[in-house]
Amino acid sequence: MNNDRINEECNVLINVRRDGEIVDSRSGHNVWTNAGREYSCLVKTLNSAGQRFRSDSIFYMGVGVGTQVESPSVTRLVEPITYSGNQFLKPISHSLTTFPDNGSRLTVRYSTIFNPADLASDDVVYISECGLFTNGHATTFEVGRRDTTIGAAPQQSPVAYHSFEPIPKTSNVEIEIIWELRH
Repeated sequence: MNNDRINEECNVLINVRRDGEIVDSRSGHNVWTNAGREYSCLVKTLNSAGQRFRSDSIFYMGVGVGTQVESPSVTRLVEPITYSGNQFLKPISHSLTTFPDNGSRLTVRYSTIFNPADLASDDVVYISECGLFTNGHATTFEVGRRDTTIGAAPQQSPVAYHSFEPIPKTSNVEIEIIWELRH
């Protein structure tokens, strides 16, 4: 992973590369959705048996070609697209996860790289939204049970959402999304 600086005003950085060289980038602030706020509350809280109400973790990113106002009421990507076959959620590149606060773990940075073959189409696809998702089932939160297929996309609520000026994605372009959460 490169050492891109994410300034205080943003926490989503999107790098567009062609032949390994950055040709465009977008940065901005995301919104923590109501689903994300609920997730944050339940993952920190124990029930009467001493178990967390939720034990799923942030695990996926998804992208789409729609857009909506970034607000806590966001419940889904407007128009999600597949990155491979019928999958619309791509696992985070966990080997690239970092804690960039010089030893303290108050900030975590997740990265996902959509390779040139991902999101491939004969036409240009204009990516304009992205979401951060857990690996828990959409309603039971059971770990590892998230349905990542495009058919289930309308039922998948992101914990965080970001919309941006469209990025043209072709089969020779790589898109890296770096999502930073500060605590």
